Amino acid sequence: MTSTTPPPEGEEVTAPDRQEFLRPYDTFVAAVRAACADPGTQQALRRGLGKAVEEVPARTHAKLLRPGLVPDHARGDARRAHYAVAALIAARPRAQRDPDGEPPPAAASDTTTTPNADNSPPPTSQARDTASFGPWGTSLGESLALAVARRDGEPLKEDGVEARLHLMVRQDVDGIHRMLPGVLRQLGTVGVPVDYACLLSDLSGWRYRRDAIAARWLEHYYRTLRRQRAAAAARNGPAANEPQGTAAPAT
Repeated sequence: MTSTTPPPEGEEVTAPDRQEFLRPYDTFVAAVRAACADPGTQQALRRGLGKAVEEVPARTHAKLLRPGLVPDHARGDARRAHYAVAALIAARPRAQRDPDGEPPPAAASDTTTTPNADNSPPPTSQARDTASFGPWGTSLGESLALAVARRDGEPLKEDGVEARLHLMVRQDVDGIHRMLPGVLRQLGTVGVPVDYACLLSDLSGWRYRRDAIAARWLEHYYRTLRRQRAAAAARNGPAANEPQGTAAPAT
């Protein structure tokens, strides 16, 4: 999990190396981001959003398979996960495709892409603090906690996010694929970036490792939320540690 504790002043911070198992997924995500600099490719990949591999348009297959973005060895759930993550990345506004909020250099001429239909903001300053995703990946549970605990702007409602997370972790493969576009769109509205490589790894193994992945998402959600609120309370006083909707005692 990404640390949220600031380093001592003047101390040089060296980011821990990303775990080896995530590197091919990071490579795929970077390649998709770069490919989305071309408006036609971005739109073709986006057309696969929420669809099974057998249902995506021929152009989507072409944009993913012709340059070899989807590894030849990816089969079954892994292949579906690659298509789904490519579509999820392509569906985000340009400013949100990169965790630092900056599009790749090749995207500078991308002036005709699909408009930001949801007018989503780029990653917030708080989100950028955690955008250097952890060596073991930043789970969707942690991203949802950051969206609830964000301190700059309007956070997501805790009750709704918690209920959606509980629903997600009970889903089968089809169900989790159906829910993801809405969840990621919700994260985008508050500028919280998603570790697509970690998500790709989790989706690829969802059928056989769902219980372990679900436990990790829940663990990261509650621990991150608690730590974010403890940090807020240390900065602003105990009132900042109260959950949303906590009523003041009657006097």
